[in-house]
Amino acid sequence: MQKVFFRNLTFLISLNLLIKPVWILGIDRTVQNVVGTATYGSYFVLFSLAIMTQIFLDVGISNYNNRYLAQNESELSLHVTNIFSIKLLLTTLYVAVTLVIGYLIGYSSYQIYLLSIICLNQALSSLIVFSRSNISALHHFKIDSILSVLDKALMIIICGTFLIVPSLQHHFNIEWFVYSQTISYLITLFAALGYLIFVNGNFRINLSIPFTRELLKKSLPFALLIFLMGMYSRMDAVMLEKLLPQTGAHEAGIYASAFRLLDALNQFGFLFAVLLLPIFSRMIGKKQNVATLVNASFTVIFVFSLIICLTLSFFSESIMGILYHDASPYSSKVLSTLSFSFLGTATAYIFGPLLTANGNLKELIAVSFIAVIVNFVLNLILIPTESSYGASIASSTTNMLIGFLFIIVSVKKFRFPPNYRLLIRLLIFTIANILLFSTQSLWAIPWMLLILLFGTIALSLAFLLKLFELKKIFPIVRQETV
Repeated sequence: MQKVFFRNLTFLISLNLLIKPVWILGIDRTVQNVVGTATYGSYFVLFSLAIMTQIFLDVGISNYNNRYLAQNESELSLHVTNIFSIKLLLTTLYVAVTLVIGYLIGYSSYQIYLLSIICLNQALSSLIVFSRSNISALHHFKIDSILSVLDKALMIIICGTFLIVPSLQHHFNIEWFVYSQTISYLITLFAALGYLIFVNGNFRINLSIPFTRELLKKSLPFALLIFLMGMYSRMDAVMLEKLLPQTGAHEAGIYASAFRLLDALNQFGFLFAVLLLPIFSRMIGKKQNVATLVNASFTVIFVFSLIICLTLSFFSESIMGILYHDASPYSSKVLSTLSFSFLGTATAYIFGPLLTANGNLKELIAVSFIAVIVNFVLNLILIPTESSYGASIASSTTNMLIGFLFIIVSVKKFRFPPNYRLLIRLLIFTIANILLFSTQSLWAIPWMLLILLFGTIALSLAFLLKLFELKKIFPIVRQETV
């Protein structure tokens, strides 16, 4: 079982490392360069709104389904057909509510049309995630891993063709980009459902009112958490457009160009959380001490996230210049500030799964609610005067606050003793790296080589300070995956 776990985990991570960065930094970035910052910014705003209203699409069902099937695998067939029927009804509700909100906001008929296709894509994506959770419950992990990147792989092929062939690139527009996603999601969904039918027999729509009522009741806390997370992570773009009527789309495009890099990094942080959640759950269930794993995991992700944040911040002009045709000192300033949001997000990828495994949903919801209020108020104050730079300040502040509050709640709930030696080492590491990266302008070597040099020095310092305690992590992971 242990070998199978690590083999499947390696396969999953390898596929995601191969496909998702190509999609985000290769295709998605190129689309913005081709269609223009303002046009992509308008799309980014609509996409953000579709993310914010996802509470109506899932209402926490996927989270509940994952936990239920892990304990009741024999009921998969009946459970799948019931929940799939519910999700089809919720899809209709989700699209209707989102379009009504778009209409009330004042979107044009073209924006409403594009928003409807984006909502359809989100609905298809949600159905794919649901189908994959059932395949994973059958322990068909390799199929699940392939499906996890199939949609993005298809988008790379379709959009890549449009963007590479000169005659097609000349006519490429944002609608083609959205339609490419629709086709890719449909193919992936049919593949997932086809596999479920193949291994599980007939697949019939079966809606049970009592089952639906009970399911919605149990999944509502997850739904509220998902809603709040969507709000504080995506409201920036929507507020940029509404608070800046003349330049909102362009500013949203600038924000999207910086946000894209953080989005790529978050893909890998999420995989870290996926690994830790079941391990924390088992350890807590066995009443084992999780402090060692928490400290070691947090230290590893803090070291890498700090190096990444400082790299993006101090080398923002060079990075933006090589990625975007219309990069400017202003867009570099946005990235430089927004990069520090990853430090808070990375922290949440450790303590979020810990609190989830411990059943602290109320605390997670409370922190997320605070984050929504803080982010909204900061955006309301900063965007009118500072535009997308103000949104980047709001986002970084909010995410750093979330990470800090998650640590505070975790320490309180688990009664972790203060580890002053670790805190001092982390402080030394942080100060030393800030000083190191501050010398960036003094070096007369190519910036890419300088990043490599700084990264090597930073990692060497981490080993010198004994921040990487992998020998403590591996035995725990091996033990909890047997």
